[in-house]
Amino acid sequence: MEKENILELRNVTKTFGDLVAVDSVDFALQAGEIHAILGENGAGKSTLMNLIYGLYQPSAGRIYVTDREGWRRRFRAKSPRDAIVSGIGMVHQHFMLIENLSVAENIALSLGQVHPNTTGNAFKTGDHKKWLGKFLFKKEEAAQVTQALSEQFGLAVDPTALVRTLSVGLKQRVEILKALAVDARILILDEPTAVLSPQEVEGFFTILRKLQADGRAIIFISHKMKEVLNISDRITVLRRGKKVYLGPTGELTARELAREMIGEEINEVERSGDASLENETSDSVLQLSHLTVRGSRDEIAVSDVSMATHRGEIVGIAGVDGNGQRELAEAIMGLRHSESGTISILGTDPKGTKAVRRRGVGYIPEDRQTTGVIASFSVTENLLLNVTHLANTAPRWNVLNQRRKRNTTEQLIADYDIRPPIGSIPAGTLSGGNQQKIVLAREISLHPDLLIAVNPTRGLDVNAARYVHENLLAQRNQSKSVLLISTELDEVLLLSDRLFVMSRGKLIEATAQRNDIEALGLLMTGQTHKDFGDSLKT
Repeated sequence: MEKENILELRNVTKTFGDLVAVDSVDFALQAGEIHAILGENGAGKSTLMNLIYGLYQPSAGRIYVTDREGWRRRFRAKSPRDAIVSGIGMVHQHFMLIENLSVAENIALSLGQVHPNTTGNAFKTGDHKKWLGKFLFKKEEAAQVTQALSEQFGLAVDPTALVRTLSVGLKQRVEILKALAVDARILILDEPTAVLSPQEVEGFFTILRKLQADGRAIIFISHKMKEVLNISDRITVLRRGKKVYLGPTGELTARELAREMIGEEINEVERSGDASLENETSDSVLQLSHLTVRGSRDEIAVSDVSMATHRGEIVGIAGVDGNGQRELAEAIMGLRHSESGTISILGTDPKGTKAVRRRGVGYIPEDRQTTGVIASFSVTENLLLNVTHLANTAPRWNVLNQRRKRNTTEQLIADYDIRPPIGSIPAGTLSGGNQQKIVLAREISLHPDLLIAVNPTRGLDVNAARYVHENLLAQRNQSKSVLLISTELDEVLLLSDRLFVMSRGKLIEATAQRNDIEALGLLMTGQTHKDFGDSLKT
């Protein structure tokens, strides 16, 4: 017996001027199913979800929602509030949090958008329902509600922490808790597992299956094929705004799904050779000695870390987000003061970001929106933010050569397939994946002696991720040094010559365990495998 459609889109189109972002798409979400949506960056996934969530209104077509009483009605959301009242929750790829408020205050505000009579009592722990529809609350009670939700769904986060002090991964948890707090019947998840360890992914999937068993419908957007094939019931593929495939999970393999997304076959990237056998005799590029760094809340975020990178190798650091990776990268870049220890780059001790840059260091930060691009600047301006480091566009008498500027940006836009390919539009109007491509194009094109890449493929589709991997390997093959810090364990295993795990501020060498996923997952969550013996080096 076929399940009822809880959400239905008919011939929905969304245009922005001459750009057709969503092109006559039909989509149906059934009650109690997990429906995955796949597509390249710029394929229209985020735009489609924003239409469902009320952030955009369709240029053509209709959307229907079955309400809590079982009545099917046309859905005309003018704002996210209308969607939330209708039982639709969304975890955005770009977080919708108030940075200067605490976790508890953000969740309390989300509760204030829904009237008590519009939602069922889905939670047995925490008397959160009395907060629905209210804006006045006591901080202590809001913290209790947040803690109860956090414990129930296994999404640990400090209710009192200011959002601006949280890592990207912890912000993602807050977004998920916000959606769950309002008892969403339709839950839209945009890249929800990007910062979780293998064990945490399994735990998160357990939560999703419980929600599914409770009759909730989940839209799952991800670039991780293994996870999509593991958790979903059906899969829809978008390509350049059009729906090109709909079918039950398992009908197509991961490779076949990638072909549907891209429109052609994709070859796997492979790391050739073993640079780790040679790096002890090659030139040292980065040298950390007993480095200790404090975090934004004055806690020890990086604890007594010592390590080195060499020319011609990629050193990978895996770990669950929020374990000191951001603070480590920022300390190396001169963006954060170190408590103790030393940082040496090519035999010198540069002070400040400008000095670090001049030593030939490229930096791909973890958060493209706050530290990667300037949203109000054009694509061209963002690509040339490091213009003084670009030999072919270096300004003379503080005036840029306009022809070189145009040629350089056009080439980078083409090489990195930035969509839409228009250098004059604000970077903030691009999708998250295309904003990431701007950062990558700017930093990798400099061919730095040391490239620090923090989650460089977060939010990128399979084709774009492959291109990034090829460029990182090209840096390695050109005798450059790459420090890859990523929550994507598969990415670290694929590219790294030497492998470390970062947990609770400590750095643990784990190259010998690279073929033991369970052991690496335990290390990422701060546990020690009983069979590790003396092979671990701290």
